[in-house]
Amino acid sequence: MVLSTDSTANLPKEYYEKYDIKMIPMKITVDDVTYDDLSKDLPIDKFYEKLRQGSTATTAQINEFSANEYFTELLKSGEDILHIGFSSQLSGSTATLKRVAEELNATHKNKIIVIDSLNASVGQGILVMHALDMKNEGKSIDEIASAIEKLIPYSCSYFTVEQLKYLVRGGRVGKFSGIVGALLNIKPVLRVDPLGRLVSYKKVISRKKSINEMLNIVKEKIADKKYVFIAHAVCKDEADDFAKQLNDMLGVDPIVTDLTQVIGCHTGPGLLAVFFIGKEK
Repeated sequence: MVLSTDSTANLPKEYYEKYDIKMIPMKITVDDVTYDDLSKDLPIDKFYEKLRQGSTATTAQINEFSANEYFTELLKSGEDILHIGFSSQLSGSTATLKRVAEELNATHKNKIIVIDSLNASVGQGILVMHALDMKNEGKSIDEIASAIEKLIPYSCSYFTVEQLKYLVRGGRVGKFSGIVGALLNIKPVLRVDPLGRLVSYKKVISRKKSINEMLNIVKEKIADKKYVFIAHAVCKDEADDFAKQLNDMLGVDPIVTDLTQVIGCHTGPGLLAVFFIGKEK
């Protein structure tokens, strides 16, 4: 079985080669130049610096041509393909991949299953890692797909941002709320809800309090300590400190990773996020 995802799964880049996880990148355009997400031509630090300096950045969903080309190449392996994709509530990419998979399934013996993670970033990536574990245990694609579908409601994603303007620009926060929030120094804790939507979870004053709130959320909700991830947008010192606090508090060993450009385009530099399997979302 071939295990596949897209770049918004936000796993550490070395995981794709190390664990033989196939990945289709989304596209990002910065100052009229288009790149693949995670491209070496647009280093993470350089990208976020461009955002700070006022560069415009937009993203594009995976189109049918790219999806067809990607899956057709993977089908040459002669194996079935399990693809875990970005929330359909945040992008049309997974719907496109599902549609292309159905067309290819009609003409190929080996099948493609596309799962809507109803999540984003490493909330999606954690599901990929659990699928990898089951693949290594020798389970069939149908067994894995069924188990992942059941795990989706428990994949938790919580984060806070440095500035609200990127969420306002992307329509995730109302303009008036964004202005008021900035004036009051509100640093909301946000999450991906059970329907796969990006929503506000709690409003707190100050960055420190938002981070403390996320620590409390993990402590209260965590159900599985095997995979805990922290993603950050050029705030590694905070991410490392957050990881240490989680380790001291819960005995977990979080994996710290950079936030990809496509996700970062909508959240801006300074994002700090935590992902884990919880008792509930």
